[in-house]
Amino acid sequence: MRRFLIALSGARPEVLERCPSEYGKFEGIGGAVLTTAVLAVVSMTFALNSALGVNVVLAVLAALVWGLMILSLDRWLVSTMKADAPRRWPLAVPRVLMALLLGFVISTPLVLQIFRSEIDAQIVQIKQQRADTFAARQQQGNVGKDVGQLRKEVADLEKVISSGGDVPIDTGQDPNVKALTAERAKQQKLADKHYNEWQCQLYGGPSCPKKGDGPLAQDSRRAYEKDKRRIDLINRQIEDRKRELNAGSEEAKQARLASAQDALPKAKAQLDAGIKRQADLQASFDAENMATNGLLIRIQALNEVTGKDSSLGVTRLLLFLLFLLIECLPVTIKLMQRPGNYEKVLALAEKHEFRDARGTFTSQGTGDPGTPASPPGRSQDVWRIWSRTGETGPQPVVTVPEDGAAYRGPTGTRAETVGETGVYDSMEDQELRRMPDDRTMRVPRTGAERPGGVELLPDDD
Repeated sequence: MRRFLIALSGARPEVLERCPSEYGKFEGIGGAVLTTAVLAVVSMTFALNSALGVNVVLAVLAALVWGLMILSLDRWLVSTMKADAPRRWPLAVPRVLMALLLGFVISTPLVLQIFRSEIDAQIVQIKQQRADTFAARQQQGNVGKDVGQLRKEVADLEKVISSGGDVPIDTGQDPNVKALTAERAKQQKLADKHYNEWQCQLYGGPSCPKKGDGPLAQDSRRAYEKDKRRIDLINRQIEDRKRELNAGSEEAKQARLASAQDALPKAKAQLDAGIKRQADLQASFDAENMATNGLLIRIQALNEVTGKDSSLGVTRLLLFLLFLLIECLPVTIKLMQRPGNYEKVLALAEKHEFRDARGTFTSQGTGDPGTPASPPGRSQDVWRIWSRTGETGPQPVVTVPEDGAAYRGPTGTRAETVGETGVYDSMEDQELRRMPDDRTMRVPRTGAERPGGVELLPDDD
């Protein structure tokens, strides 16, 4: 378990072995990463099962995948934040924002699950309010108005039929009156159009560049007068029909009865069609309203419940902050961590790795034919002295000779083998190190030539 927690913390085991006192710190970081992953699994299971209605087994499998994603992401966050970084806080801002976002996403389903009973009760009220609002809109809409008018018409017609024609028919519901009224409205619009054209041609306007009582104006005037005569005729027909419907003679009664009997089936058919349309709309709304049980309506119910009761609101806030803090715990711990022995040893290990990698590329070559390689059977210490690459720049390229030829370093020095072992013994190494450097270094003087001596260059050893 210790190795698992250390792996989750992002620490390097081979470095941490040299710092036994740092085990507890990194085990704590690994435990925080594991805690956030477990909470993510639980949160996603609740979200999939409660909000989306997914099967529990499938919800758990999907939640495990989500938990592994959160685990990997948190491990990356803590492993890329160094405790000894010079600008740790500015560099940590994007990671903190990412941790906060994950905290919001993960903590919300947990809070919804805790307030589940209160949310279910509030959802029932929300659905009832939606149903009442829809019913009111049905009555005030076009379909509702048509159905109401048809019901009144059917009731009036039934009264006329039941009275044998004694009860006068509502003139507004009579088919002939309705047809004549529609025709009158149509003719009135046409008359208004012709009148506007006539006035435009007389007095000028945007579409009439030339004004005056010319041929076009006369045509528009005649069309308008014709429309007016047609409207007057329709009005007389409407008045005659109304007097006929309201007359008290026996012939008028029979006419009203016949008219009601003829209009009632049509009115009933229209009423049935309107009622069926209303029922279809209501059934569709009820099915959609009852099936609505997702995450959004649950969040809405939670907001309404906590908005009504201040104690529930405070409890919700505290729970949310608690889960949010737990989800941000790995990044928080990493930011609060102070540099210790592990960071010092890690810095040395990284420098050692860099030297080894640089030595590998300079000594063994990167695949280029001109790169020097350490000859077998010769002293590795001497060869590293002559073929190293320092901070002064790259060394000259050395061509590897054929087998049997003398092997020379980058400055021309030949490394010879000693004995059968092919390496220098300790005595020769000591003598080589004790050799005095009899070269003279002179400081150049400005404006004068340098007399004798050898200038010691930075690359010379």
